[in-house]
Amino acid sequence: MKNVSASFMAALTGARENGLVVRSLVYVTARERATGVPVSLGFWTGGEDLDIDVIDGESGAIVTRTYLGDVNLDVQEIPRVSDMTIQTIDIRLSQIAPAVQQLVRGWDARLAAVEVHQLLIDPATGQAVGPAEITFLGVVDGEPVATPAAGEEGGITLNVISAAIAMLSRTNPLKSSYEGQKRRQDDQWGQYSGVVENWDIPWGRDA
Repeated sequence: MKNVSASFMAALTGARENGLVVRSLVYVTARERATGVPVSLGFWTGGEDLDIDVIDGESGAIVTRTYLGDVNLDVQEIPRVSDMTIQTIDIRLSQIAPAVQQLVRGWDARLAAVEVHQLLIDPATGQAVGPAEITFLGVVDGEPVATPAAGEEGGITLNVISAAIAMLSRTNPLKSSYEGQKRRQDDQWGQYSGVVENWDIPWGRDA
């Protein structure tokens, strides 16, 4: 079972009686195309830009990040599973928002790291009940752009694969090339790596 803070759990428990406002937060770490340097942008379902405390998806520490609002953010319902099954979700954003344009066209968002958080707000005070809790860790699998119909605003959809896929990318220096594997009799691992590295593998989905 996922551990959450006492304040977060108390807000959920009292939601029926006290009410609760839920907001989704998305934090994407892409790369500069020219240098490969990591660059990040945050978005949330609120209407203004805010600095928000969240639980870091990797370290578990509380960090403060800037999240941009008014980007028509929509996060698909996240599957709740207890095994290593690879899950995918769609994250939709406004196509005309300058920050979104920077993310998918100015930067390289392929395989960008994505953290999705859930922020709970007390409707009586308008304040967060505590740091936003992590609900999904993943990587971007492409950045398709939806073409709008006449007179309508287009949207950008990021397909995000759960971070379980990252476990498959860990390298072993003793088994990283065909030349290295040839030292082991009848071992053909890596023979065709020069070809398959360009394949588009639909991880977690039907081909």
